[in-house]
Amino acid sequence: MLSDSITEAETVAGHSLKRSEVSAYWSAKAKNYVVRHSGDWLNLLSLKLRNFWNVFQYDDLSIITNLREQGVLFPGLYFGLVAALAIPGMLLAWWLAPQSRWIIAAILLSMFALLAVFITERYRIVAVPGLLIFAAFGLSIFWQACAGNRLSVTAIYMALLIGSTIFVSWPQHDPALWALDAYNSGWQALESNNLLLAEKKLGLAYAYVPNNSETVFALGNLRLAQDHVQDAQSFYRAALRIDPQHKGALNNLGVISLRAGRLSEAQRFFEQALTQAPRDAKTHYLLAQTLLAKGDHDNARLEIERALKLGPQQHEFREFKDKIDVVTPR
Repeated sequence: MLSDSITEAETVAGHSLKRSEVSAYWSAKAKNYVVRHSGDWLNLLSLKLRNFWNVFQYDDLSIITNLREQGVLFPGLYFGLVAALAIPGMLLAWWLAPQSRWIIAAILLSMFALLAVFITERYRIVAVPGLLIFAAFGLSIFWQACAGNRLSVTAIYMALLIGSTIFVSWPQHDPALWALDAYNSGWQALESNNLLLAEKKLGLAYAYVPNNSETVFALGNLRLAQDHVQDAQSFYRAALRIDPQHKGALNNLGVISLRAGRLSEAQRFFEQALTQAPRDAKTHYLLAQTLLAKGDHDNARLEIERALKLGPQQHEFREFKDKIDVVTPR
């Protein structure tokens, strides 16, 4: 995502940008969205507010799943359970223990800070220490009320707990959210060459969102790693049917065609990819390889020079330019 965010900003600008300029580009887009779609923006904020307290774990990097599967994490409480117990405790503490209000304020400030970005497990965990305090406080009030036969306090706590439980456990209906963890875990397994685990995880993600181009593309990469080239091509073409501008699918189809000696087809795929990301140095390099194989030495030199300009640190680009200089007729 970081790479794509820089590429899109530079594509619009038509030249290289500093990181601060990339940030300014996306900030301007965000401000423009807020002004032009204020109703949608408010709905989005309300969704984030609900997601902060929701039992659903949105771990965009699948860190928790990875650590759990590696046996690093021990079984324990989930955020949803802590939040369900903490909300009644916070309400009772505001009434019964006014000096605790600064802790409530700290929790709410951390929540409001996240509304400007997005709600993930690693972001909302900062509120957990305060939530644990109020969960324990609420349970202690409930225990004392039960022991003292104070039915009114017991009834108030149970009503608050039922309400918080309903609020926290509000279901997430978007299948893409449920697929995210499986997709990330499958991609990580594929990167580490654990193809069996990648097959299992990506298959689960595909079952959730069969029309998601990134999931289909990842399955294509899995088939390519398994040396099932035809199946990989089928998945890449399926990804293009979903998203005709999918740069990764275009690039990989180009690489397959190049390896198979279908040079005109490979050139077409790489040129299509460059229309989406004209400042992608690797695609210019692959196109240069294709053009050289076709005997088009002049255009191959132009493409590798563009690749070198965009990625001067890549030694393989310079080596390929030297190769072109050697084989080009004088």
